[in-house]
Amino acid sequence: MTQNQILCITYFDQVIGPNTLYSSEPLVKSLDTPDINRILEFNDEEGTFIFAYRKFQTVNHIFHIDSDLARGGKELMMITYMIKTAIFKDEIVDVFKYLDSKAPVLEEFASEISKLKNDLAIILHTKKNAISSEYPLELANEELKSRFLDIFNKYFKKLAPKYRLETPIRDKRLIKKIFIIGAPRAGKTTFLKNIELIQFLNIKRNDLPSRIYEVVIENLEILQYDNQIREFECKDFENLENCVNFAQGFILLFNVSDKNSIIQTKEIFKIVDNTRLEIETELVPILIIGNKFHGREYFEQEFINKTFEINELRELGIKIKYFPINILKEDEKVMTAIRWLIRKIV
Repeated sequence: MTQNQILCITYFDQVIGPNTLYSSEPLVKSLDTPDINRILEFNDEEGTFIFAYRKFQTVNHIFHIDSDLARGGKELMMITYMIKTAIFKDEIVDVFKYLDSKAPVLEEFASEISKLKNDLAIILHTKKNAISSEYPLELANEELKSRFLDIFNKYFKKLAPKYRLETPIRDKRLIKKIFIIGAPRAGKTTFLKNIELIQFLNIKRNDLPSRIYEVVIENLEILQYDNQIREFECKDFENLENCVNFAQGFILLFNVSDKNSIIQTKEIFKIVDNTRLEIETELVPILIIGNKFHGREYFEQEFINKTFEINELRELGIKIKYFPINILKEDEKVMTAIRWLIRKIV
């Protein structure tokens, strides 16, 4: 196995809080691995759910094991299988479908781990150093270690993709993107950063175990536009035609209090849309967000509908929707808009 995929088991230590019992690879920030311990700070509901992070996507299963040593007689534990988005060479939906299919495997894994409950409970309640780099499993005797690792390795093999992951090289022709387009200083970079933050903070929601899938952050990218030379730039493609051809959706974002910002965003997207018509690529959904800056009046929906010809585009079969949102404050509205776009892609 490689650091493209990681399997780990965490639990809630009643002294030091969330802690990693064992992991196939170290969970370190330099690898952009998610801080999954945070999940157990806010959730104790049993269930399986998907959680999207910037570099890794995860499927998680929260469960309890009986324990005479725990308050309430139950230990809170979680199994997490995480995998880098980069190995999925095609569409966003591939990540979700793959991880969603692993839910029964995680449930079986949890069931087998639960059979070790008496011996594990002792390890979980052994006094530990909160800053120790060693996993608590190292405190177990050789018999328990062997039994645990046999189960762990057995299910890691079941979870792993059947193809090799050591050198994940993506063909540019297979990359799919959701491009963010908008006028300067409309909040595009802030929007992208906030989606990642909101997604992580959503682990506080009570409905987390119901298989949350918000968006694969890795596939979002701001499509840069230089107004002086009227050229576009993105990370994976050398020209606008390729960007458009392999786009799964567009997010148009502007300052809804600034008429120039609205008009400029429309003009930029018009270039993109004309390119789509020229190369006759398939229709993709369009999410329009008017960024509402605090304390400013903003243009009403009727003006936005007319400017972006929303009704006319719908008649042509394009899935398009407008959301006026303060992207700094209205987190729930941001995620509602993103969910709409993802549903239209899936």
